[in-house]
Amino acid sequence: MANASSIGLQNPAFFVGRAELLDWVNGLLNLRLTKVEQVASGAVHCQILDACHPGVVNMSKVNFDAKSEYDMVNNYKTLQTVFDKLKITRMIEVSKLVKGRPLDNLEFLQWMKAYYDTATGGVRPEDYDGEERRACSKGGKKASGGGGGGGGAKPAASRPAASRPAASTASKPASTASKPASTASSTAAANAAAVKELTAECAELKLAVERTEQEREFYFEKLQDIEFLCQRPEFASQTLAKVVEKILYFTEGKPDVEAIIAECGEEAAATAAAAAAPSPAEPLSTPATEDDLDTTVEAVVENMESLTVAPETETETETSEAAASDAPTATLSDSPLCTQLSGDLSGSADRSPLAEVNA
Repeated sequence: MANASSIGLQNPAFFVGRAELLDWVNGLLNLRLTKVEQVASGAVHCQILDACHPGVVNMSKVNFDAKSEYDMVNNYKTLQTVFDKLKITRMIEVSKLVKGRPLDNLEFLQWMKAYYDTATGGVRPEDYDGEERRACSKGGKKASGGGGGGGGAKPAASRPAASRPAASTASKPASTASKPASTASSTAAANAAAVKELTAECAELKLAVERTEQEREFYFEKLQDIEFLCQRPEFASQTLAKVVEKILYFTEGKPDVEAIIAECGEEAAATAAAAAAPSPAEPLSTPATEDDLDTTVEAVVENMESLTVAPETETETETSEAAASDAPTATLSDSPLCTQLSGDLSGSADRSPLAEVNA
């Protein structure tokens, strides 16, 4: 099964001219199409898929005599049904195709040829009879008989035979006078052929310009998507995103990719080193003021008051003195720590609110 999603604008089928396309369609389906716009009804596309996948298309629902947009849309509905059966993901722009514009129909016909070549290898089926298959559809016999635009010049062949008796009775001066007329007619025919050739060339150039504009818009949208991805927060810090952005914004000729990669690598290394460096030490806190010392002393005094023991009785005092006389002379108050604390507190106790109350 052909993968329709892999057929892009760079496929060789999109560079096939309209004359070659018409020859291919006429040879495959036994038609006589002369213009690309004649496939706008969608019936030809249905039969191309019928030739590519015999039995998949219900030809009885195809209308080769479709003139109105309503009948054409029904043909494209049948085509979309076949696309769904074959799991083809190609979008059909029906609103553009039914208007019969040459560029849109040429592009879709090119895609149909690319799909046919991918699915069949470009080989035409030997046992496929296009006229017989069209006979099952509405207007198919008319299309097989030349309704596609070919064979319209046959009735004109009898006109010279009807004019022969009159020509035989013409006089000699009339025949001599017809020589300048024949020369003028041949010149006019040559001019008409030249005009026709120039018109066809102009149409081809317009088609090439339109196709180039489509490719430009296609690649411009891709570049916009890449720029958007590089600017997303989760990718903006990555080295690859910075390299791609610098290449996109480079305007002075062709960018030196290796130099840009090296530059972005150095910037990333410098950023990482700056992030890994230790932060400067925080400044020391300001020295305590006299008010803070007063507050601290008051808190210490209050704690000492809460730990004050109730006065002992006379008996308890004598017992404790006797026990103290038997104990070693070294006490806790003789320790350096207590001496230091006593000295620190003695200077501030005179200024404390408790000292004023005791006074």
